[in-house]
Formats: sequence, C-alpha cells, structure tokens
Amino acid sequence: MTLAARLLALALVLACGPAGAVECVGFLRMHGMLRRAQAQCAFERFNPESVDTARRCYEHLGAGTGAPAMRAGAAEFDRMADLRGVRAACALIERHFGYQEERGVSPVARLPVAMARPG
Repeated sequence: MTLAARLLALALVLACGPAGAVECVGFLRMHGMLRRAQAQCAFERFNPESVDTARRCYEHLGAGTGAPAMRAGAAEFDRMADLRGVRAACALIERHFGYQEERGVSPVARLPVAMARPG
C-alpha cells in the first residue's frame, strides 16, 4: 500500500468515530507526522479538537507508548520527504488533511486535523 493510500485510510478510520473511540497509538502516530509536517511545510494551525484528542491519548497511554508513536509518525513524514521531496510531501499532507479557507471549505469537526498555510 502506498504512503498516500495509508494516509487516506488512516484519516478515514479516524474520521468515522467520535473522539472517544479514537485508536490512540495510530492517532498519535498521525499527530506526530502532522506536527513534523507543520514544521517543514509552514502550516500554521491545527484543529483544536485534534490537539485535545492527542493530549488525551498521550495522557492515557503515557510517555512510554505515546512518545514512540509520535516519533514514528515524524519519521514517516521524514521518509516521505526523502522519497518525494519536501514540497511533494507537504502537498500530499495538505491535500489529505488541509483546510483551504480561500475556497470556502470549512473544516469538518470529525476530521483529525485542519491545517492552513500562513496568509
């Protein structure tokens, strides 16, 4: 399965249930990947519900499980950037998880993350 397909599958799985039903290891892995993307791609904001869910998951799992999951997600972004280039990796993340205010597309509360570029 390609990385793009895995990202889409993860987003769909996480979007299908309420925040309390989130699979925390997978969510933290995705959150770690998106945090790395935020730093590399100049995304400026996260959906506050996503940040809150990540915090609750991290507290629930503890640092021994939560931190490695987030590091694994960050490493996933790094691998994607190494294979495709940072610009392509950022475009892929933005396409699957982005918030495009200029097009009038509002973030869906059930999606894991809404990010936007500055400006």
